[in-house]
Amino acid sequence: MYMEAVAALAGFAAGAVFVYIRQRRCRERELDKLARMTENILNGQRIEASSSGEETLYAKIENQLVRVQEMMQGRREAAERSRDEIKKLISEIAHQMRTPLSNVESYLGLLQEGLAKEEISEEMIEEYADAMKESAKKLHFLVENFIKMSRLEHHIIQIKKESGDILRTVRNALGQIQRQAEEKGIMFTVTLPDRAACSHDPNWLGEAVYNLLDNAVKYSLPGGRIEVTVSENEMFLKIRVRDFGIGIEPGEENAVFRRFYRGKRVTTQEGFGIGLYLTREIVNLHGGFAAVRRMQEGIMTEINLPTGTSNN
Repeated sequence: MYMEAVAALAGFAAGAVFVYIRQRRCRERELDKLARMTENILNGQRIEASSSGEETLYAKIENQLVRVQEMMQGRREAAERSRDEIKKLISEIAHQMRTPLSNVESYLGLLQEGLAKEEISEEMIEEYADAMKESAKKLHFLVENFIKMSRLEHHIIQIKKESGDILRTVRNALGQIQRQAEEKGIMFTVTLPDRAACSHDPNWLGEAVYNLLDNAVKYSLPGGRIEVTVSENEMFLKIRVRDFGIGIEPGEENAVFRRFYRGKRVTTQEGFGIGLYLTREIVNLHGGFAAVRRMQEGIMTEINLPTGTSNN
């Protein structure tokens, strides 16, 4: 009986050693697989989970490594998109600034040449100086708007909403555009309710409304008219600007809000395709949306602001 007990104990010990060696080899193979998966991640090679559905430590670690790779890939793609966007923006900025810079260089060269030869009149000096001044104004406008775009896109500027009279904001924007409208003989038809309140940032939303008005004046024919309407329903406060100008082509309704986009019908009208882009960004930060509708003559641009927005 003693010998049987010893034999049984020896058999149990041998079995335990066998199981231990087998499990150890299995763990080593699993660790080797995990090491190869980690190496593949570092080398940018795609990995896949082979133990999906299993409730083991190895399966858990394997799935976590796959998730880590997916997160790294997502961040890498986001970084590439950001880099491409920066390259595109730099190219667009360079393109927009090239013309006014070239004009400054050209007129400065003409001015220097005329002064050197003493063959230039006071009228020509004044003409060249005015041309350079106009180009400088365009450069200043571009730089200021590039800064606004960057600060809005990166949320450096926070929209500070106030429960204020939005009609005052609209009237202020109308006052700012009055001179440009008078120069083209354009008349405004303004329809406002007796009262209208909406949580908004008067400075930034005022700029958004001004951009719509500026766009309408710019693309209206001399002696034309522009209709401005403010209305309110249960969900939105609507600010509409309707012009009877050159309009847009079918399919351009969304394109006009793209940065630096200019309509296909634009010919001699000056502009850089920034105003509507900034308007959309500002309105989006207010929790609303901007829209453009083609009309039989001209277009209608619309700002929609949620009426129940709480203050920020």
